[in-house]
Amino acid sequence: MKPEILEIHSFKKSVKKLAKKYKRFADDYEGLINTLELGNHNAVDLGDNFYKIRLKNSSSNQGKSGGFRIVYFFKALDNEIYLLDIFSKSDIDTIKKPVLQAMIEKYVG
Repeated sequence: MKPEILEIHSFKKSVKKLAKKYKRFADDYEGLINTLELGNHNAVDLGDNFYKIRLKNSSSNQGKSGGFRIVYFFKALDNEIYLLDIFSKSDIDTIKKPVLQAMIEKYVG
């Protein structure tokens, strides 16, 4: 069964910002959603059901290492994926776990 993919408000704002900055972002993002639905992704387990995926930036020639990072929370009981944040690796290095936990408490409960 496909997981339900939910975007929190701050994630939607980040998507909008990146779409303005990178002209091929929409294609990259569509690929991400398809990958998450199929479960064919190489996510890094950050602990406490938080995961991070690397996504190639088609607007840049740097591959996945210079691409986007997507952080999400997987709620296995309800088979839901909460997309928490997406950012360009060149803009932000990492997000601290307490920030992620605060997002989950605010949006998921």
